[in-house]
Amino acid sequence: MLKIKNLISKTIVSCICLGSAYVFASPAPANQDKTLFSDIAAKTPGTLLSMKEQTPDLFTNASQRFLINYRSRGVNAEPIVTSGFILLPKGKAPKGGWPVLAWAHGTTGVADTCAPSEDYVGGPVHVYQQIAATALNAWLARGYAVVAPDYQGLGTPTLHPYMNAQSQLHTVVDAVRAAHFLKPYQFSKDWYVMGHSQGGAATIMVAAHGQKYAPEFKLRGAIALAPGGYQYQGIAEYVKTHPQISSSVASFFPIVLLGAEAADPTLNPTNLVSPEMNKILTFARSRCLSELQDDLKQAPKTVFKPDANLTPLITYLKKQSIENMIPTVPVMLVQGDKDQLVDPRGTYAYFQQICKMKKPIEFHEVKGGDHRDSLRQSPTLIGNFINSVDQGKFQSNCNLK
Repeated sequence: MLKIKNLISKTIVSCICLGSAYVFASPAPANQDKTLFSDIAAKTPGTLLSMKEQTPDLFTNASQRFLINYRSRGVNAEPIVTSGFILLPKGKAPKGGWPVLAWAHGTTGVADTCAPSEDYVGGPVHVYQQIAATALNAWLARGYAVVAPDYQGLGTPTLHPYMNAQSQLHTVVDAVRAAHFLKPYQFSKDWYVMGHSQGGAATIMVAAHGQKYAPEFKLRGAIALAPGGYQYQGIAEYVKTHPQISSSVASFFPIVLLGAEAADPTLNPTNLVSPEMNKILTFARSRCLSELQDDLKQAPKTVFKPDANLTPLITYLKKQSIENMIPTVPVMLVQGDKDQLVDPRGTYAYFQQICKMKKPIEFHEVKGGDHRDSLRQSPTLIGNFINSVDQGKFQSNCNLK
């Protein structure tokens, strides 16, 4: 899969550089199905640039799976190429087409090999993808087509601006648009979005701005599972005031720094971090989170240089925080109360904030749940949420204590 994906990306880059409007598929590599290309130079968000059918593998409730590259917009609304995959449910599409779920995945890293569409058995994101597949199979069983973007810079040219709110909004919503380019299949204009961790923050951003960004579709609701990003600047402030960080923080924090740099190159982390931390930063550029967690045995003694000016970084991170996002559609938050990666208090504080604004939102606590248990439990929760929204009976549980 990786070789085919890189072939597609390189072809797209070369065609853009040459200014060519169309490209025809080259002879397919041995033992690989033909990859179909369309209008590479098109800049309309959501334009499907290439597709390749693959076996569903983990997605046992899918009839077909397509690896896709599509046009989206980046941090500054510049045209970019993004990758992902589409899953079709089994059976015949209903009248009006299959409704769509946009799946926003959790933190995997910033390297190209961290793209979920690149997943393979034994790969750096495979364990996570197995858990996600169980959740997505539940949607497929309900007759939903699933579109799963990789986000900007994962598996495609440019760097990955981890947790950048605008970029995640664009790549998720434009993935839904891309699905509607997949002919001759039919898709409903109704869609939901669900995401975990990093994708939970993306989901909340879509809940706030997705309908306005894509008014041609009908965003019904959003499910945010252990959403990261509440007071997002807090991690930099924590590291600044706690120089002796744990190895778990040391393996994650480089992703935050590299994501900020990808969005704003003036936030160059090499100007901020100690030589010891810079070695971890370099490693993080080409490794996924799971690899960092496995390989990093000891945290650096210092993270930042003594004279590091963190104000621009903290200002940028604060702008990406979920408390800036006000949903316009019903939202369900699911949070494990023993989550060590996303502070449950932050998720609940966001819930209370939205309740005070009288917006439709509900909160579900997973007792004893860790960071991934919200994702594991989602198949048992989506049915009631979908039914209540579709029937116009959704009610917030803001009286929850």
